[in-house]
Amino acid sequence: MKWSYFYIELLFLSILTVSCYDEKDLEPSNIVSSYSVPQGTHDYDDVIVDIYDQYSSCLLYKFTDKDTYWTPSGWMNGSLGEEGTNGYIVTPADENYVGQQVDLLQNAWFSFYSDEFLKEFLPVKIMLCSNIDSVYAEYDFSEGFKVIYKGKGVNAWYNYDNICVSYGNETVIQMTKEDTLAFRRKINQIFIESMIGRGKTSPTKEFEEVTNYKTDGINSMSPVELWKLGVPCASLKTYSVSVETDWTSFLMMMITFSEEFLTRTPEYFNEWDHSMANWDGILNPAKDVNGLLKKRYDMVRDYFIENYNMDLQKIGNELNR
Repeated sequence: MKWSYFYIELLFLSILTVSCYDEKDLEPSNIVSSYSVPQGTHDYDDVIVDIYDQYSSCLLYKFTDKDTYWTPSGWMNGSLGEEGTNGYIVTPADENYVGQQVDLLQNAWFSFYSDEFLKEFLPVKIMLCSNIDSVYAEYDFSEGFKVIYKGKGVNAWYNYDNICVSYGNETVIQMTKEDTLAFRRKINQIFIESMIGRGKTSPTKEFEEVTNYKTDGINSMSPVELWKLGVPCASLKTYSVSVETDWTSFLMMMITFSEEFLTRTPEYFNEWDHSMANWDGILNPAKDVNGLLKKRYDMVRDYFIENYNMDLQKIGNELNR
């Protein structure tokens, strides 16, 4: 089996339209950010309004640069070429295909989660895009040295208070089963990232107390040593061990892999691999020698079941059938 390992309110409702805007302490000077649903008179606009009424999240196919790129620490839009910058670039959806795109979101994303979960964790804005490019730097040594910024198409992207989703074009009606599965995996990963990034979920005290984060040398330990402490240790854009990283790791674990994969006798075991590949059999006693990984996994899983009627492991099971 081949795996892909992948490394945040709306305030009032008017009589005729639902008006949406950010309420943040920091705003960019002289730039207005406002939008409303419905944005048109298509049949799918009624569906978009229903989604807002149910979950307080605006699906937008018309939006400004500020609506998606701006954050309190700066603008996150990338640019291409030798004078480029890292970030991302989006193209708004083609209105002819927004209906099918909304259907895709409902089937590949929303349908996985309970209403309680969606009401609590959906972002304030979901940007309906035709294309999304992740902009990255490539080093060119062919003639001296230069840095060229290039774009790579992605299915979804999270930034600050919004999630961008692709397939707002003719390709949405040409999707294969493989395309749909790839989209499902990506959007669920991005959703969890946005929950963490927006500070919508944080570790419980009970979860934190299982592991001694003051253990000497904890940040230089091998995965095998960390497992004994109950630390899953997949590197998620950080090299330091923390309770926040562990909480995130268990969430990612559940939505990425099946329960069978996590509990089986490991087929892959590498003493120094900090990637998700080493989550093969992570909850099996062969790796979880002290039972602390399973104990913490159960805490996270039970927390969302009890508070939001949502068993996150069912997502990983469904995506790996």
